[in-house]
Amino acid sequence: MPKMKTHKGANKRFKITKKGKLKHFNAGHSHMQSGKSPKRRRSLRKPSLLSAEHAGKVGRLLVSRIAPPPPTPPQKPKTEEPKK
Repeated sequence: MPKMKTHKGANKRFKITKKGKLKHFNAGHSHMQSGKSPKRRRSLRKPSLLSAEHAGKVGRLLVSRIAPPPPTPPQKPKTEEPKK
C-alpha cells in the first residue's frame, strides 16, 4: 500500500506543539480592523490551541498521531537524613 500523504492545506495552517497539541492562528486579523478594539486585535495576533474535538480530524489530515502526553511517574517523598 502506498504511503499516506500529508494534506498540504492543513500542513500550512496547523503546527504540532512539543506535547502533541495543535496550534493555529486566529481568523479575522486580515482586514476591517478599524471596527475591532485594540484588545481584540492584540488577542488575534497570538496563536491559540485547537480544541480536542477538532484535533483528531486535523491530526488525521496531518498523518500524525495526536496523543496525550504520557502520565508523569509518581514521585517518591524525600527522606531527610539525620545530620552528624
